[in-house]
Amino acid sequence: MNISDLDTNLVGKTHTAQGDIRLVNDDGFTWLPDQSIDLVLTDPPFNIARDTNFHTYEGNTINSYRFDAEKGWDSYTPDEFKDLLKRWTVEFERVLRPGGSFAIFCADEYLSDLISALKDAKLKPRRTLTWRKPNAVPVNRKHMMMSACEYIVLGVKGSKAVFNADIDFNEEPEITVQEVIAISDKASTIIDLEIRKALDKLDTRPSASRIKEIVNNAIAEVATAAAERSINIYSEDEGSAQLCVPNFVNFNSKAGNRLHPTEKPVNLLRYLIELLSKPDDVLLDPFAGSSSLGEAAVISKRSAILVERDKEFYEKGSKRIETLLSSQAQSLFE
Repeated sequence: MNISDLDTNLVGKTHTAQGDIRLVNDDGFTWLPDQSIDLVLTDPPFNIARDTNFHTYEGNTINSYRFDAEKGWDSYTPDEFKDLLKRWTVEFERVLRPGGSFAIFCADEYLSDLISALKDAKLKPRRTLTWRKPNAVPVNRKHMMMSACEYIVLGVKGSKAVFNADIDFNEEPEITVQEVIAISDKASTIIDLEIRKALDKLDTRPSASRIKEIVNNAIAEVATAAAERSINIYSEDEGSAQLCVPNFVNFNSKAGNRLHPTEKPVNLLRYLIELLSKPDDVLLDPFAGSSSLGEAAVISKRSAILVERDKEFYEKGSKRIETLLSSQAQSLFE
């Protein structure tokens, strides 16, 4: 389905149409036709907000885990939230075309509830992807492990889902984001193991300068091997690549100035988009926030429906996409 085919459904809705992106200020998407979406990629409320002293941490960038108290996004009872999961997943099933995929962010404490709701809605959860955040803020590090992961439930409606793990060099002359992740993951794993082995040989705790020396030497020692083994993702004739895609991925979380407190990094969304959909597919994010998905969709040459109930973030998202598309248009004349 073409994105323009959905415009009639937006009559009477507060919305903006920018290129192949449609932003809608609404609290739902019941107006979307059945089987009109190729990929649901969304970050709904986690229902884990709570009062903390996080604001006292010097590296704080999001003020508090209770950032949404005045908005009411994330303050449900557990039973209320489980009911919401069931309602959302039924609607996801309705709008997804057969063979369409979903990737839904979720807190660890509600993973089983989300997976059960998806199954009850006749969808097929296939994997839980762990997103590791190397730059996670060490909250309460004296008392517990830092929260350095988020989870994304991946799956399909029916079967024969898009999964772009095969790379044909003739058809795709530019390196893909899937290749970038596969190569860097292979190389970094080799380097990580070498550093661990070097440190494990020590009998006493070294000084900070000695640790730097050990790490530097370990990297130098294994650099050639890491480079050689990182291209094992390619077949011998180098005409194609069969990528081995693990169920984890490393991306720094959004740092600095955020348009939305829980804003997801564009490159992570782009990775998921290009892995799970095709160019010109129609994506849906019914919890659009600051419209990060819209930016990733534009970069990946996909269409997207972005639904956001909060007027402030709807307007920020609209401005974000407008600025992006204007910048792209301007570059054509430079």
